[in-house]
Amino acid sequence: MTPLPTATINYSGTPFCKSLGTAQSVTLTGTNAYTGGSYSSIPVGLTINAGTGAITPSTSTAGTYTVTYTIPASGGCATIPVTTNVTITAIPTATISYAGTPFCKSLVTAQNVTLNGTGAYTGGIYSSVPAGLTINTSTGAITPSTSTAGTYTVTYTIPASGGCATVPVTTMVTITAVPTAIISYSATSYCKSDGNQNINLSGTGAYTGGTYSASPAGLTINASGRITPSTSTAGTYTVTYTIPANGGCAAVPVTTTVTITDIPTATISYAGTPFCKSLISGQSVTLNGTGAYTGGTYTAAPAGLIINASTGDITPSTSTAGTYTVTYTIPASGGCAAVPVTTSVTITAVPTAIISYAGTPFCRSVATAQNVTRSGTGAFTGGTYSASPAGLTINAGTGAITPNTSTAGTYTVTYTIPASGGCAAVPVTTSVTITAIPTATISYAGTPFCKSLVTAQNVTLNGTGAYTGGTYTAAPAGLTINASTGDITPSTSTAGTYTVTYTIPASGGCVAVPVTTSVTITAVPTAIISYAGTPFCR
Repeated sequence: MTPLPTATINYSGTPFCKSLGTAQSVTLTGTNAYTGGSYSSIPVGLTINAGTGAITPSTSTAGTYTVTYTIPASGGCATIPVTTNVTITAIPTATISYAGTPFCKSLVTAQNVTLNGTGAYTGGIYSSVPAGLTINTSTGAITPSTSTAGTYTVTYTIPASGGCATVPVTTMVTITAVPTAIISYSATSYCKSDGNQNINLSGTGAYTGGTYSASPAGLTINASGRITPSTSTAGTYTVTYTIPANGGCAAVPVTTTVTITDIPTATISYAGTPFCKSLISGQSVTLNGTGAYTGGTYTAAPAGLIINASTGDITPSTSTAGTYTVTYTIPASGGCAAVPVTTSVTITAVPTAIISYAGTPFCRSVATAQNVTRSGTGAFTGGTYSASPAGLTINAGTGAITPNTSTAGTYTVTYTIPASGGCAAVPVTTSVTITAIPTATISYAGTPFCKSLVTAQNVTLNGTGAYTGGTYTAAPAGLTINASTGDITPSTSTAGTYTVTYTIPASGGCVAVPVTTSVTITAVPTAIISYAGTPFCR
């Protein structure tokens, strides 16, 4: 009797991924005459070697198959089929994508991934390279706002299953940095006198290619942001540069401010110029103008004018006489350079004069006019002469005086310098004296005098005017006379008759005047008596 053969078959590793290109052998075990059979499978689709039972997954259709090994008939035993199951797994496929990429970094909400596929494609994990993308590894959602701007490769790894290894699939996603820009002009203010001014633009991200505008209306600006102050209306403007929408980011406006300034104008003047140097109070300037004309400084040329640099006030009394150009410099402001404006101002020296009469005092005997000597500084000519008190004959135009028609006395002659150059009339004075012609009489009471007189005999002097202080002389010689007092001494004089002259001294412009008297010195008479025959007898 023949024992019944038995067998078992199995495929180690089932299920098999369709990616396997190598044949996968079957394991056959059994008892008795179990070998030499054949292999088959159902349903159709599995690539199987009927003799060895080896299967080839890569050329098979994915699915689950029943593999039958038929033990051949032998020893009176019929064929015996034994079976096992084997599965061929299709390679899973997937696609991932992010609708809306690129994403602007300004997005704070998570952006979901779209996952599609075949086979066992779900349940995988997400990753990205390079580092910097905020991604949920389970869902694939990304958060742009917390990510670093850049382009990333996002990988979805289909998990290993059904004998198939993990399968990575990728997509690209871009996070766009919010573009930034700074715009500025080289100055914040421009004068209306300035030409074209270019704008400075810098930034990050896709900041170029935008457009420029200005508000309010009035600023001349072109498409590249260049402004033209000279054709603009003075004022302050907001210039806006709009960064264009790009990379998922909306348009971004950035601004700067620029001011167009009118050219300032000013006029200055000093009411009352010319000013007399006698003025000690400050003389203010009148300043008028347009635009930013205040706050400037004052200067004067040439040197010599005392001027307050801040207020423009001038002080004539401490200034040097002369004509000056005063400059007010409108300060640089609002992009406009400093602007100088000028006016002329004159400081007049207080005129001075000295008048004098050479020869004063003048004797009333002088019949010719006596001219005045005048010298001075400044506008000292053209004045008039007067005298006080009354009595002096004076020419008001020339100042000449005539002594013989004047009353003797001392006068104050005033020359009035005429008002001019802001200075009032200035009086200057001198003193002049008209002297009366002096007169005198002299006499000696008691003349003739006997020579026996040893005491000095005084003279009697009377007169008018400056008659005193003269000297005495006598002629002919022989009279003893004191030249100062006129006293004569008979005892030491020679007897005789003398003419005594008293010379009134020259004074007050009058020459010396002699006056005379006669004086006689009588000799003491002498006699000799004698008696012839003396002694006589009684």
